[in-house]
Amino acid sequence: MMVKIGVVIPARNEEKYIGKTLASISNQSLKPDKVVVVDDGSSDKTADIAKQFDAVVLCRPDRGYSALGMPEEAEVRNVGFQFLDKIGSFDYVMVLDSDQILSKDYIKKIISEMQRNKKLVLASGRIEGEMAKAPRGSGRIYRFAFLREIGFFPINYGAESYTMCKALEKGYEIRVVQNAISFGQRRTSFSCKKMYTLGKGKKALHYDPIYVLWDFLLNFFMSPKAGICMMSGFLSSDVQKYSDLDFGKWQRKTLIKRLMSKAKNAMM
Repeated sequence: MMVKIGVVIPARNEEKYIGKTLASISNQSLKPDKVVVVDDGSSDKTADIAKQFDAVVLCRPDRGYSALGMPEEAEVRNVGFQFLDKIGSFDYVMVLDSDQILSKDYIKKIISEMQRNKKLVLASGRIEGEMAKAPRGSGRIYRFAFLREIGFFPINYGAESYTMCKALEKGYEIRVVQNAISFGQRRTSFSCKKMYTLGKGKKALHYDPIYVLWDFLLNFFMSPKAGICMMSGFLSSDVQKYSDLDFGKWQRKTLIKRLMSKAKNAMM
């Protein structure tokens, strides 16, 4: 398969996990052409371990806190995208967390789907044992031309979701390739901070309030604290909404189409 693939791994103090993640990339049946680790102010051996796997390491100064879930997280990823854009013509780029281990054919299975369907611009696999209806943020592969088209990640809350929303708005397709499996080295957790920034992202993306209320009820049922933190983020006043995207409008249009389709089927 003659395609050029890059990988961008943001990392901050990940010496405990990043070695196994990079080893899983080295063992891929379809190997990427370049792996870029963006070291976001680590004080441990993250960069040294990455260099042992021949990854390009781009070091950023320590801002004093993690960028996870914050607008700065998009900045970190863009550093990797911009580097790849300068050094060559890449067809695809994967964004991978530093604690995720890929099964041997993970990249090959997703790229094969994207090669068959030129409208598919964004896809991921899934973590073993998890259900995934939408592409995960980590392990997500983008058609690089699409990322260039939208100007890489916007520096705002909800940047990962923005890329999916923008793809749908432009008439492209997104997908979870269910047989592309990866493994997390640590459990997925839902801290109050993570749920709060998730709520901010929904507000930035103009999520329809009815959908947000439904999300709140689902989260509240599983964890009242998680639901309250998410809704607090959505109701916060310090969020800059995207001017070039109204995902709520798309949500309402999609809901109306679904209801009309169900009504039509019921009358047949």
